[in-house]
Amino acid sequence: MRSFLLSLLTTFAFAVSWTNAAETLKDSNPEAIPGQQVLMKAELPAQTGNARRGDFQLDESKTETMDFWFFMPSDETAKTDDGFPLMLFLHGSGERGDDPTAVKNHGPAKLCDNPEIAKTWKFITLSPQCKRGAYWSPLQLIKLIDQVCESYPVDRSRIYVTGLSMGGYGTWSVASVAGSKIAAIAPICGWFDTEKASTITMPVWAFHGDADQAVNVESERAMINAVKDAGNPDVIFTVYPGVPHDSWTRTYANPLLYDWLLSKRVPPTIESPAPVPGKQLAGSAKLPAKIGNPFRGEDRLDPNRKQTVRFWFFQPSDDSAKTDAGYPLLLFLHGGGEGGDNLEVLKKYGPPKLCADPERSKTWKFFTVSPQCNQGSGWSPKQLLLLIDAVCEKYPIDRSRVYVTGPSMGGVGTWGCAAIGEGKIAAVAPLCGHLSSPEAAATVKTPLWSFHGDADNVVSLDRDRACVDAVKANGNEDVKFTVYPGVGHNCWDITYDNQELYDWFLSKSLQK
Repeated sequence: MRSFLLSLLTTFAFAVSWTNAAETLKDSNPEAIPGQQVLMKAELPAQTGNARRGDFQLDESKTETMDFWFFMPSDETAKTDDGFPLMLFLHGSGERGDDPTAVKNHGPAKLCDNPEIAKTWKFITLSPQCKRGAYWSPLQLIKLIDQVCESYPVDRSRIYVTGLSMGGYGTWSVASVAGSKIAAIAPICGWFDTEKASTITMPVWAFHGDADQAVNVESERAMINAVKDAGNPDVIFTVYPGVPHDSWTRTYANPLLYDWLLSKRVPPTIESPAPVPGKQLAGSAKLPAKIGNPFRGEDRLDPNRKQTVRFWFFQPSDDSAKTDAGYPLLLFLHGGGEGGDNLEVLKKYGPPKLCADPERSKTWKFFTVSPQCNQGSGWSPKQLLLLIDAVCEKYPIDRSRVYVTGPSMGGVGTWGCAAIGEGKIAAVAPLCGHLSSPEAAATVKTPLWSFHGDADNVVSLDRDRACVDAVKANGNEDVKFTVYPGVGHNCWDITYDNQELYDWFLSKSLQK
């Protein structure tokens, strides 16, 4: 790790908003009744931009109440161990307002209200109502989907969006900003900005009548062609000859649409064997690729290109720290000397070494994930937060107890995660690392325990101290700084052998 040079230390000063709902939808709504449609409400960030013009801004400091019909299937034939498939249905402009019964005029909301159809309906179905004069906000709708997934048994790999007219536009818009979450879309007599075609990466089956005088068929045809030209191979466009604007009635009456939807899944982000308690195993995750040079502060990702990140993962056999919510998660970031394509080198020190020790592993309490960085590439905090999300969805993790630690280059990555991970990360422990400036570090609100040797001639102790002092000066009172007298760059052996660190981690959790 001595090859890791001071000149590679850079800034990770980013802002991320992460909201933990005070209560779930279950707590604030009527009970879901299998086979029946129930009216519910969700508190969502307020829409501020003009969604009709593609301005999808939200004001997180304000909330709006959205009414939506919720249907829980009584037919469980499509349910898996991961849960039910979920369908989001978006009505057209004529159903806007404050009378939720209007939403049942068409489409899945109407079908779920039919007792006979409801008996065999296989999707958890959300049918929200848009405010009068407003247009669908895709960011609001994604928040709604997330709340439902946190409250009800949803298979996150099978989330589908469909809608008619204005809801067709809404379907395209949700797909444009949530490609990694949506398994397939079915827009009906809709339209969208062809310049955003490259964002539509999931399967598409669109429908339109060629006699539509409200939304010209050519506007959707242009979008379909643009999506194909952008490289999406799974696109179907059905045009009904002589059919006017109402192309939705026959579409939603076609069982082939639902069979097609159920055949589509979001490709797994993580591929791994089933966890074996007490054994460290190898897995991999497909994440948005890093672009730019993280060493130079260019922490940018390409959502349309995937990068495989390999990692060790360890599920404890000691369940004493496990709660009903799951295991605490420890993300370990190695230093600059262990990059490459050989996971075995990660076992030289730190948590991967401890998890590989038959005796230490018996009492290890953390679900531990130890990714490997590409040779010559720095850690991307943005990519690491996506890895945390994927791990939390894949494995039994208590999201309120997520911790990050690492030495040297991994210490820089840990600082970076702390700078942008407020609300996702409960505590961090960077070793012999720092951000590029105290100003960058001052944004850290997460509990922090930093470690450094005072004889370190690779990474500056003074710069680390300045970052820690800036965090304290900015009001974070949960900060500790341990300096080892006479210790050089390798302060990790003594740190990771100290049980006090792990007890400190376990004392920290996110406030809900």
